[in-house]
Amino acid sequence: MPSRPLRFIHTSDVHLDSTSSRGDVEGFRNAAEYAFAQVVDAVTNAACDLFLIVGDLFDSARIKEHDFEFVRAQLSKIDCPVVLIPGNHDVHDDTSVWRKFDPVDLGSHVYPIMEHEGDLLEFPDLSTTIWARAMDEHSPSYEPLLGIPNIDRDNWFVGMAHGQVVHKRVNGSSSQITHAEIETSGFDYLALGHVHVWDTFEFGDVIACYSGSPVEAFASSHGGYYAHVELDPERGVTVTKNRLQSKVGHPQVTHGVFF
Repeated sequence: MPSRPLRFIHTSDVHLDSTSSRGDVEGFRNAAEYAFAQVVDAVTNAACDLFLIVGDLFDSARIKEHDFEFVRAQLSKIDCPVVLIPGNHDVHDDTSVWRKFDPVDLGSHVYPIMEHEGDLLEFPDLSTTIWARAMDEHSPSYEPLLGIPNIDRDNWFVGMAHGQVVHKRVNGSSSQITHAEIETSGFDYLALGHVHVWDTFEFGDVIACYSGSPVEAFASSHGGYYAHVELDPERGVTVTKNRLQSKVGHPQVTHGVFF
């Protein structure tokens, strides 16, 4: 068990430049930009150790340079490591937005996981290891938690996965994550993306959470949230559901869940 606590914010499914979010909002080009800027402000205000973006940051490979530049400008405000993975809308295939624009150009503090077989990131100063597997195709053959390695348990172990949590794998459904896979993963926390509404799970010793989309329009009244997570050697895992507000930088704490 690590001796230091870890604090981070987890978001997903921003879908920047989605046609369904068009129209100026509070000086931003669209609702997705406005929501993402609020989450970035929350990261800086909370003095987070990490910021996790769990897929579908972009809505498609058709985004323009100004969309990418917007993300770079926002992430430049953050002074902690940022870890991001592709989702099914910004999937890492031959025509990916991540081949059109190099994620490394988002900043030296940004750590994209683009390996299809999975990759480990070590943050020794944070006593933290992060694992994720980049999506190469949103299909039944893609298993987001396939190939999780065994690691040094002196570190916090955090996973990131974009897909659908199911009790058992169902034929024909894409990017499935089973309850048993979560339970045996070894993660202290699994940051989930793909589902636009908030949800939390506890399987064995593993806490998993869909932060939902921070863009309320993408999930009616059930959207507009992000997850604030604390891993503490004494208190365990605390996941707080935070709803974005109309004024940038002033999120409302809805409730915290202790595990």
